Amino acid sequence: MPGSAGGARADAGRMNVARSLLAVLLAAALAGFLLGAVVGEEGADVPRGLLFAAVSLLLGLGVTAGAWWWIRRRAAQFGLSASRYLWVGRRTQRGELPEDPAEFPAATDIAARQRRTLDAQQRRWVRWVTGVAALLWLVSAVVQILAARYGYACFQLLVACGFLVNPLTARRQRRRLDALEQALHDHGTPQGAPRT
Repeated sequence: MPGSAGGARADAGRMNVARSLLAVLLAAALAGFLLGAVVGEEGADVPRGLLFAAVSLLLGLGVTAGAWWWIRRRAAQFGLSASRYLWVGRRTQRGELPEDPAEFPAATDIAARQRRTLDAQQRRWVRWVTGVAALLWLVSAVVQILAARYGYACFQLLVACGFLVNPLTARRQRRRLDALEQALHDHGTPQGAPRT
């Protein structure tokens, strides 16, 4: 039956969202614990790690609640559930069109937001700031290695790598977004998507 298939798809979407949120919160708690317990000068400090894990988890819950409220609000403007809107967003990030033409306005809106984000990242001053930040984190990591603070050094190297990898992923995202926008245009996306 079509109704039961749609309900099963919605349930699967909700389960995927719940699993993703749980994974993000667990990763935040683990990162907080490692930051508190391992990164330090005098060995592992489990109580401090647990405190950092609790703070990270609370911050993660707050950010997740705010993001979920915003996503539900955007999804309602297109007549979609939050999980379906996220699913359309995941397909859009991969450069794929939604299966249902009724979801094209949501895909167009998501693609426009991604385009604005990528364009902002390509500004010259943003690239300079990113490069300088990566250089500072690398220099700081070298200083920490020379001072035999290897926990701090590993953390700072990871942050520097994040700054360095960002431009490479932006190029790939731009190519996918170009292809998606062309496909949406070719399929005659309905106009009238809500504006921010």
